[in-house]
Amino acid sequence: MDTLYTFGPSVLGLVAALTIALYCWNRLRIATVILVGWITISLAVGQIPFFQGFPDWQESDWQGFNIFGTLAFAPAALLVIAALRVKRVKEALDKIPTSAFVVTQAYRFGGAFLIVAYLRGELPAEIGLVSGILDVIVATTAILLTFYLRGNESRSPRLVMAWAILALADFAWASMMLTLSFLGVLELSPAPVMMGNPPLLIISLFALPFGIFVSVYLIMRMRKVLSRRVSL
Repeated sequence: MDTLYTFGPSVLGLVAALTIALYCWNRLRIATVILVGWITISLAVGQIPFFQGFPDWQESDWQGFNIFGTLAFAPAALLVIAALRVKRVKEALDKIPTSAFVVTQAYRFGGAFLIVAYLRGELPAEIGLVSGILDVIVATTAILLTFYLRGNESRSPRLVMAWAILALADFAWASMMLTLSFLGVLELSPAPVMMGNPPLLIISLFALPFGIFVSVYLIMRMRKVLSRRVSL
């Protein structure tokens, strides 16, 4: 179990990234290059602890917290901007089925590692248990929704939007708990220090920002589908 917990998040992230990269190879080759580079950097950086004071925050954690937050959210923002502003990226993304975007979030079965961390006493229930269970729910419904969409990719746009909002809410909850704990507004025991340390750090560096992008992009796509239906 210790070996699975130690290497599982990295292996899952690597498999997910390479699978998505292979899918993108004939559709948007630059995306393949970016994904391979991203997961490589994430795996390397993911071995470096951002926070030193488990089970509590330390005053010296401010620098690590700022870097951690930047690395966790900046990639998502850059991807959304590219999807909105770069014509080639927009055209390539338009050709990818909605179901393909949805099924990428099957990697969120990795939330099981958050549950394991909770059981090991390394994460508080507010993140380890709540976010871990939400991750598994998102992953399970991603697979079900993928099968539902196959054959009719534009069906039930409101359902897709609801699923994407749930996926975002999961990230928002974990991020809020971590931030409130760090700022001392919320007392969590232990402090969620391990979210910024290996082996869980890979989740924050790759799974989180990519998942945010997928959810935001799907919401934008489904809003367009709904607006076209209204205008008909």
